Amino acid sequence: MILCKLKLENFKRYKTFELDFDEGLVGIIGKNGSGKSTIFEAILFALYGEFKDRGYKEIVRNANATDKDAVVVELDFEFDSIEYKVVREFRGKALSANAKLYKNGELITSGAKEVTTSIMKLTKMSKEAFLHTLFASQKELTSLSNSKPEDRKRMIRKLLDLEKIDYIEKELIEKSRELKREISAFAEVLLSAEDIQTKKEQIKSNEAIKKTLNEELQTQTKQIDSLKLKELDIKKELESFVKTKEAKQKALSELNLLKNSINSNIENQNKLSTELKDLEEKQLQYKALEPIKKEYETLQSNLKEQIQLKEYSLKKEGLIKEQVQLREQYKKAKNDIALLQKECEGFEALKQKEQESKTQQEQIKQTLTQIQVKEKELNSNIFAEQRIINDTTAKIQQMQALGKESNCPTCTRPLLEEYDNVIGSLNSTINEIQTNKITKLNKELQEVETNKKTIETQKEQIDKTLSELNSQLALINSKQKDLQNLSSHLNKVEQKGKENNDEIAKLDKYSYDENKHKTLENSFNEIQPKYEQMKSLETMLKRYDSVKQDLEIISKKITEQNSTYDTKEIDYKQIAYDETAHTSKQKEYEEHHQTYELKVNQINEIKVKIAQCEGEIKTIQSSLDNNEIQLKKVQTKKDDLIDYDKIKLSLSEFKTKLNSKVAPRISDIASNMYAQITKGKYQHIEVSNDFDFYIYDEGKKYPIERFSGGEIDLANLVLRIAISKTLSELSGSSQIGFLAFDEVFGSQDEARRMEILEAFHMIKEQYRQIFLISHEMEIKEMFEKVVEL
Repeated sequence: MILCKLKLENFKRYKTFELDFDEGLVGIIGKNGSGKSTIFEAILFALYGEFKDRGYKEIVRNANATDKDAVVVELDFEFDSIEYKVVREFRGKALSANAKLYKNGELITSGAKEVTTSIMKLTKMSKEAFLHTLFASQKELTSLSNSKPEDRKRMIRKLLDLEKIDYIEKELIEKSRELKREISAFAEVLLSAEDIQTKKEQIKSNEAIKKTLNEELQTQTKQIDSLKLKELDIKKELESFVKTKEAKQKALSELNLLKNSINSNIENQNKLSTELKDLEEKQLQYKALEPIKKEYETLQSNLKEQIQLKEYSLKKEGLIKEQVQLREQYKKAKNDIALLQKECEGFEALKQKEQESKTQQEQIKQTLTQIQVKEKELNSNIFAEQRIINDTTAKIQQMQALGKESNCPTCTRPLLEEYDNVIGSLNSTINEIQTNKITKLNKELQEVETNKKTIETQKEQIDKTLSELNSQLALINSKQKDLQNLSSHLNKVEQKGKENNDEIAKLDKYSYDENKHKTLENSFNEIQPKYEQMKSLETMLKRYDSVKQDLEIISKKITEQNSTYDTKEIDYKQIAYDETAHTSKQKEYEEHHQTYELKVNQINEIKVKIAQCEGEIKTIQSSLDNNEIQLKKVQTKKDDLIDYDKIKLSLSEFKTKLNSKVAPRISDIASNMYAQITKGKYQHIEVSNDFDFYIYDEGKKYPIERFSGGEIDLANLVLRIAISKTLSELSGSSQIGFLAFDEVFGSQDEARRMEILEAFHMIKEQYRQIFLISHEMEIKEMFEKVVEL
């Protein structure tokens, strides 16, 4: 089914409206209240003569239309390459319904109910099924993953229209027929009595052959046991040759390792001897430099003392300079404090004046409020009197328009001769109200307004006085804070001055001589290189005893290793190994093993023949057993046929079974679409029989809540489309070629919108028309075609 054209007259917000539907991905864009959803409400009404919600009929007519204006909806659509046109109308005050259906321009059905019946036969869909299959909203999509399990199950069952049982009853009847055909087909494949007898004789023949082969197998097994014993004897002799060879190789390896160790130790012995001679020479140099050590330490101590005295001298100079600065700060702080104390005088008098002004201000506010109440009351009275004048004037104009034949506005009787008296009385009433009441009220109002202006002037003066007092008090408050800070600062300056005087007194006992300091530095710098050379030699000589001890140890070790080497060399020469005899025995073993392997292969061939016989026996026996099983299956199917007749009495149980067919189908469709949209990242979406959703990631399934918001949105989208396709298949309406989604972008950001739109681009090949309704004006550039409302 493809939508072609929609025409509306006096339908809801549209006085007149026409829209041609394009194919492809179409965006229907407009602000809230622009009539986007109304378009698809009109499509539903055109097809089924009803609205989504009952009780909607009363507000369908345009607000500017009269009861005489008809509400008309015309929809052109294509179904199975045939053009159809449906026209529905509401006429009169009671909104009586009428409808017509055209096929290729020819009227085929008329009448509201008749057209609805024809549409349902054509599409094979009820109104609910049409809504659930072709329309989806953002709220419905998010409900797929966000709802509680029971709510989700209830919603999907409603979408799938599982409440209807006609299709289930038809399936039960067809299944019964199929069982009857299967029972008839089983009779043709079951074995006859002759076939059973032949197969039993084949089993006996194979068992006889198997017995002969088993006897031959026993004979061959005894021969191979004899060969096995001889092979073991040869193998023991070979193992003896191998052990002797390994022992000789091990002894040679140990000799080579010991020789390398001896050579390495001799090399270390030479290095240690050279190092010991070098240390003896450095020992002589150290003794020559040793006397300067005491002189160096004395100079170092004196130099540290001079550095400390210099630090005390510098600290004393800094304190003296700081005392000069503190005296200046103290003098300035004393002067500033005296000035601020004078400026803060009169603070309490200003506070008293401020309180008096606030009291006057409150009294004026109360007086002004009373005047405003009186002013409002006078205006209300003037308005009431003026309304009486207006009403009376209107009566006079009405009477004058009708003449003396008019009725009395009080008793409703014809005036006739009293006409002039009544007119005069009414004019007199107007003059009295105008002269006495309104004039008096206006005079009182003028006096009140004059008094109001006087009071307002007084209020402005008090407000100005209060503002000036607040400014003066704020300034004095600020200066009082400054006075407090200055007093604190003065105390800190006094305390610091006392601390500095005490510190200077302590430093007076120290005396620093700069010339003496420089003389000591020069002497220290001259002796320091010699002292460092001495310390370096001292460090080196610490190794003297260690090197001497190592030399003695390694010399002793070399002597021991030479003795061990001589002993091991004698042991190596005493090991007797005949390589020629070893090679000959190895050749004998290989020839005997070949004979053994040949005999093993012969035995294996016999075992294969035995296995073949056993296989044929099992195959034939399996055929006989399978025949028994098939006989039981035939009986089972006969029992099932009886059970299916009973199942027809329990339709509620059958609905549950249907879920196990629906869920995998939804899963298959959704998985294919999701794999395509995610470019193969996710291959499968599983839908359980309880309509819980899982996504497979790298072979493992996870609940849908585990994934990101964008991935959940795409999963909800493909699941909703899969449900639509499944519903189409269940209803048999495979010719539906369009889908409509209402506000699926919701409050998504730009990246999420692009993902959803890309998903629609990927699935658009499966539908000729996909309509997306949205109030987001900025996304209209994303569509191939746009209807802007």
